[in-house]
Amino acid sequence: MAMGSGSKVQVIGYKNSGKTTLITNLLEAAAKGGTRTGTLKHHGHGGRVEFRDEETDTSAHRTAGAVVSGIEGGNAFQLCLNMKVTFTQLLAFYDPLNLDLLLIEGFKEHQLPRIVILKDDEDVKLIEDSEKVLAVIAWPPVSKELISADLPFFRIGEKDRYIEFLVDLLKGMNT
Repeated sequence: MAMGSGSKVQVIGYKNSGKTTLITNLLEAAAKGGTRTGTLKHHGHGGRVEFRDEETDTSAHRTAGAVVSGIEGGNAFQLCLNMKVTFTQLLAFYDPLNLDLLLIEGFKEHQLPRIVILKDDEDVKLIEDSEKVLAVIAWPPVSKELISADLPFFRIGEKDRYIEFLVDLLKGMNT
C-alpha cells in the first residue's frame, strides 16, 4: 500500500540515538507495503563525504575537476556533486524520482514533520525547537513527564508499536 505522494519526514536526534536504526526499520516496513521510499542523510561528523573509489574512472573525473559525475550499472546509479548544495536543492533533486516517501536523517536546522528520538532529558530541547513533531521515541532514562501528553510517545524498546503507528501515520500523508 503506497503512502502519500511525496511525503517528507525527518528523523532527528543526537549522535547514537538510533536514527539510522529507526529509518532502517521504517524502510523495511514501507517496502513490505509496496511504498517507494528514499532517504537523505546529513553527514554530521564534520568534513567532506569520503568516496572510496580510488583508482577508478569516477575518481579521476572528480580529481580532474568535474562538479558533477555519475556512474550507472546493474540497475544502480551513483551521483557525486562536487559543489555546495542547499537543503532545498537536495529535496528538489528527489522530486522527479516519484517517491511515496522520503525519510530524512538529521538536518535539524530545517523544519519538516519529524520524529524525535531522545536519549536523555536534556534532549527534550529538540522537541521545543521543532514545529511539527509526529512522534517521540525515548530511551529509558528520559522522563515521560517532560513530554507533552499531546505527542505520541514510545519507548525505544517498543519497536513493533511505534513502527506500526508510524507506518499507519505516514499512509496518505502529504507535505
